[in-house]
Amino acid sequence: MDPHFNVTLGEMGMLRSVEANAEGHVEVGIVFPCIGCPAWEMIQSDIRAHVERVEGVSRVKVRVLWEDWDRSDMSPKAREHAHAHGYVV
Repeated sequence: MDPHFNVTLGEMGMLRSVEANAEGHVEVGIVFPCIGCPAWEMIQSDIRAHVERVEGVSRVKVRVLWEDWDRSDMSPKAREHAHAHGYVV
């Protein structure tokens, strides 16, 4: 969950890729809406903790992708939630 908007990382447009192999190694690719995000470490730690609980997963790597994030990446639900809390998106 995005701690600022309380919607999933997918709905925020932050989740870009999930790759897994037969050995149970999973790599999750994410982007951040802003450089210097105060939740940077917490989000990565939460991803690792949740994915590690999936049966068959033996290793998790979170890869920060230096791609552009844009407000248009947000789902309609995330946009509505942001507007309801006073954010302009």
